[in-house]
Amino acid sequence: MNSRKVLRHRAVERGSVFLLSIVVLTVLLVLGASLMEKAQTAVYRTSVSNRGTQSFHLAEAGVQRALWALRQPNGWLTYGGESRIALPGGFVDVSVSPPPSARGVFTDRVTVLATGYLPGPNGAKRHSCTVRAITHKDPRYFEFAVFGTDGVTIGNGIVSVLADSYSSDNGEYGGANVSESADVGTNSTAAGAVKILPQGEVHGNVCVGWGAVVPSACVDNKGLITGTVSALDSANQLPSITSWPAGAVELGDVWLDGSKELVLGEGTYHMTDLDISGSARIVCNGKVVIYIDETSDMSTPDIRIGGNGIVNTSRIPANLILYCASDVTNIAISGNGQFYGGIYAPNAAITLNAGDLYGAVVGRTVTLNGATAKVHYDKALRDHANPNPVVRSWEVF
Repeated sequence: MNSRKVLRHRAVERGSVFLLSIVVLTVLLVLGASLMEKAQTAVYRTSVSNRGTQSFHLAEAGVQRALWALRQPNGWLTYGGESRIALPGGFVDVSVSPPPSARGVFTDRVTVLATGYLPGPNGAKRHSCTVRAITHKDPRYFEFAVFGTDGVTIGNGIVSVLADSYSSDNGEYGGANVSESADVGTNSTAAGAVKILPQGEVHGNVCVGWGAVVPSACVDNKGLITGTVSALDSANQLPSITSWPAGAVELGDVWLDGSKELVLGEGTYHMTDLDISGSARIVCNGKVVIYIDETSDMSTPDIRIGGNGIVNTSRIPANLILYCASDVTNIAISGNGQFYGGIYAPNAAITLNAGDLYGAVVGRTVTLNGATAKVHYDKALRDHANPNPVVRSWEVF
């Protein structure tokens, strides 16, 4: 009897141990499964995060590419974005709004939308990230009335040779629309880099090269400077013109003499030489951008704007911009007409021998030496032509 009770008790104990073992194993399996799930979730989240970071960097690179394109000459008006730009690790799509067809010289901001993708099977787009950047104008090219990278000379006539300013946003030059903010600048720190001769007047400031210890030593002033003389905060970066929009109208060598007249409608044009003499002229209607390089077979590399010059019928300087490639080394302006526009020729020695230039001029050197040579700086040109885009807001989604 007692032995039976002992055996029954041991059987109960073995059953309890087995049951407890099952419970413990179940708990361990549940805990193990939970830990495995958490580990898998962590790995997945890390993978997603890494892919998201990669696509974000691609989108960010796309925004930077768009900003670079908008900074190029005429880029603010012509760049419309790109598709499937191949970059290390993936590719990016970039769009810019409003599109070039709806963008004008008075458009003060554009929106850049860049979407980065990682490559998937068969080149599919996967794991996208989009960055939206709102950019505003920060003008660069025509920040000065006259800028000569290596130097500027003003005055060599029997009457005053001057630079003053106005704003075409407020109408024609004259009367109350005249101010003293026609700044003259150079990147040079050499002695006498800016020369103001006895007949020369600068109604504004003079800025010499960055790093000049004594800025006044870089200015040989025998005329009048109404503003101050100082050094630039940084070198004025003036990129060379190496290309032009693919849709530019090709005009080849433009040689006009006698009473010839060339009429240009609104658009972008490319010339391989420019020579105007006699009473000839070019008439520009609407917004006209002209790219000029020196690839003609003419014996001289000079660009000469004489005769009745280039007529901008709108009389708004921002509506006529001349961009000269690096192989253009000399430009002489001596026409009888008034020039309303901007001239950007960072590798050229530019000489204004006569007439009034309303707008701004940029060259390697700039000389105003005619008896009636005058530059009237249009401050609106600074605001409406070839700005440098500055990001004011940034959003990721």
